[in-house]
Amino acid sequence: MTEAGEASVARPAAGLRALELLRRELPEAVLGSDEQFGEVTVRIPRERLVEVTRLLRDHADARYELPLCVTAVDWPDREPSAPRFDVVYQLRSLEHNDVVRLVVQVPEDDARVPTLEGVFAGMDWHERETFDLMGIEFTGHHDLRRILLPFDWDGHPLRKDYVSFGEPIAFTHNLEWALPAQERPRDLPGESR
Repeated sequence: MTEAGEASVARPAAGLRALELLRRELPEAVLGSDEQFGEVTVRIPRERLVEVTRLLRDHADARYELPLCVTAVDWPDREPSAPRFDVVYQLRSLEHNDVVRLVVQVPEDDARVPTLEGVFAGMDWHERETFDLMGIEFTGHHDLRRILLPFDWDGHPLRKDYVSFGEPIAFTHNLEWALPAQERPRDLPGESR
């Protein structure tokens, strides 16, 4: 009970509306879902990305009309059979006051997804940034080129194996080879500490 004597009502997880709609309308397009911290993540195949986002944009029960972002996450330590990259989309429904996260997994040797320019005009710049920093190709994009770095820049700096100016970048997963033993922080995990 709240102070006013009313029973508190638990709010459904963010994105649950989208997940339920997809399970009802396009069940084969839902590869899986997770719920953590009151937010739902829906994994979908890249071949269905455009169809899924159009449904979420146009259906009266969804109206996810505002693309918040697209980015990617690099998982270089996943087992070899698993795709290395997660391409992550955040969509917002102003009408239903909801946000959903969609994830498309892509392998390193075929790191591409279809562009969503035709679904959300605002995705143009988001896709260019993700291409520039992570090397994810958005097939069908009208002008896919670097947006933050010079056009002749080598590599994609947000990939975890990117070497900056000839020096490896130290992450907790690669401290053993990225830093000499005397430079490794003592309070971080690692086999030699």
